Amino acid sequence: MSEANKQNGYNRNLYRDPDAGWIAGVCAGLAESYGQPVWLARIIMLSVFIFSGSLGVLLYIAGVVLLAKRPRNSHTPSHGRPLFDYGESASDRARQLKERMRALEMRLQSMERYVTSSRFNVNKEFKNL
Repeated sequence: MSEANKQNGYNRNLYRDPDAGWIAGVCAGLAESYGQPVWLARIIMLSVFIFSGSLGVLLYIAGVVLLAKRPRNSHTPSHGRPLFDYGESASDRARQLKERMRALEMRLQSMERYVTSSRFNVNKEFKNL
């Protein structure tokens, strides 16, 4: 693995994207590297500026200084997927959970049928002998 530096995006695909940005492209570059929408990065940056004042400006200036411009040939993340990959959608997870609960319900019903059957009583009596 190569040494992390400004030119290679610190090995994390961290660049600023002035073509997609409003001022210097810091929010656009960070949003793309983390796989999030640009508007979310801008709202977070605006919130930091509103609630902390000069800290937001200092962070943005630090981003301009520390992050290199995105190379022209690199508009896709180098690691193949966003840093924050949330996996399956909520509807897929809910469907899988429903299937698991249905299977659990079937197993529970089977156990209840066995415990309330006469076979269970006979097996219990044999074990007590």
